[in-house]
Amino acid sequence: MELRIHFTADDLTRITVAPRPDPMWELVNSLHVLQARQPAADHAPWLEHVRGRLARTDLREPIRLLTTLVPARGQFPDFLTPPHKGGIEAARDLILATPTDRVRAELAACCTQRTPPDRLRRLAEGDRAARQELDAALTVYFRELLFPQRHLIDDVVHSGRAHHSRDVLEGGAERLLSTLSPCIRWEPPTLVADYPRNGDLHLRGRGISLIPSFFCTRRPITLIDPGLPPVLVYPASRRSDGADTFDALPELLGRTRAMALCALICACSTGELAVRIGVSIASASKHASVLRKARLITSTRRGCEVVHALTPLGREVAQGRRRGSWCGE
Repeated sequence: MELRIHFTADDLTRITVAPRPDPMWELVNSLHVLQARQPAADHAPWLEHVRGRLARTDLREPIRLLTTLVPARGQFPDFLTPPHKGGIEAARDLILATPTDRVRAELAACCTQRTPPDRLRRLAEGDRAARQELDAALTVYFRELLFPQRHLIDDVVHSGRAHHSRDVLEGGAERLLSTLSPCIRWEPPTLVADYPRNGDLHLRGRGISLIPSFFCTRRPITLIDPGLPPVLVYPASRRSDGADTFDALPELLGRTRAMALCALICACSTGELAVRIGVSIASASKHASVLRKARLITSTRRGCEVVHALTPLGREVAQGRRRGSWCGE
């Protein structure tokens, strides 16, 4: 089965590629990975992080709510992945502001084969507490399971985008569409993608937003409602041209210390650094000490906390690895 996306000449001039990972698309796609019987090997480091978090933190209730909305198979509501130009905060604001009529209609469309559980029924009815529970679950899930491991997501998505830029320079929009993913092929004027069901999406001059995703596996995803701005989320390319400066940083500093450096793009305390990179506070303090001696970070005591921040040199090194933020900070 396949999805056929029909382009006009105007659509070819209105293609955009997301400049950074989209937090909500990564979140919903990671829920699919979390529920997969045989997850891809590329996701093993993240799943190891998840197992560690589940052993130390009570995440089961937020995960239970979110997997009710995003099951292992089948559709999930479009309002969970709003179009936005910010990070997770901007996405959460849009989700909270979704009109109740739209929430009700999309939940009904996704639950045709099952009786909606009580928490989805309350969402559909516009219950304020249910909306706040959803927002809290999204916040906790992102903070505990995605944010600390964002370097994994960043590296793959930014590397794939660099390849796309080269494709456009060498062959224009058609070269880009021809090299998106093995599960997508360009048959002018139609982009054909492997899909769970047969369907057609006519762009009619609206163009399309292409969103590479670390957690998207095997098949691309699009929105259910064809009236919404067209989007295609697809597996981020893992093409490699050999070692580059991004790959060399862990070899130079060690994997965990490189993670610590990149985590300090946004200044934080030792305790928060430990959470971000998934180590103990003592270990985070030791890594910070080494980075400080190398003049890559500064450490300042504020009350009972020590706050670490990148020096200009440290920022230059870290931003060579992680270009742009998708976390809204």
